[in-house]
Amino acid sequence: MRKILFLFILLAVGACGLKEKEIKVPQEEVGKVAAIGEKATKKLMAELKSNLGKAIREGGMPGAIEFCAGKAQELAQKVNRELVVVRVSRVSDKYRNPKNKPDSLDMKVIRMFKEKLRKGSLPPYYVTAVERGGKLYYVYYKPIRVAPFCLQCHGNPEEMDPEVLKVLREKYPEDKALNYKAGDLRGVFKVVIPADKI
Repeated sequence: MRKILFLFILLAVGACGLKEKEIKVPQEEVGKVAAIGEKATKKLMAELKSNLGKAIREGGMPGAIEFCAGKAQELAQKVNRELVVVRVSRVSDKYRNPKNKPDSLDMKVIRMFKEKLRKGSLPPYYVTAVERGGKLYYVYYKPIRVAPFCLQCHGNPEEMDPEVLKVLREKYPEDKALNYKAGDLRGVFKVVIPADKI
């Protein structure tokens, strides 16, 4: 009985997730991590922009929302299969898709970027490291800013096209990704790289 109880406690702790300790990255590794992170980020950005542009041409802004709701995650998975060991994703504190919800480290970095942006000195990226299951991983973060064009789907709902708002509410009933202004921090690209692959 004790063994079963101990196993249950271990499983419960594992399911809840242990707090990851952030590890300082040696300066000589930062450039290498940033180069890999930037390459992965550009690959995902290019795929998203290309497919989003096509969706807009074919179905307007409602078509763009349909693409984001149905295909953006699949596209990220495709890019990750091509990258093999590196994993790239997008996360935000004001997420639209729950799959883009940040973990505690993501939130720490997002808050840091927001504070830097508020002070007028947003860095182009941030590199850190964490240990998971006895293995070291580098994590590259790149800020995502809100462009004026993005406000058609992420701006003030009172100023948005009613058809766009209707589709957003249908696809994302728990939507948090509204009321942005141009230049705001929308979220981050996150690239996770096993340290032994550097």
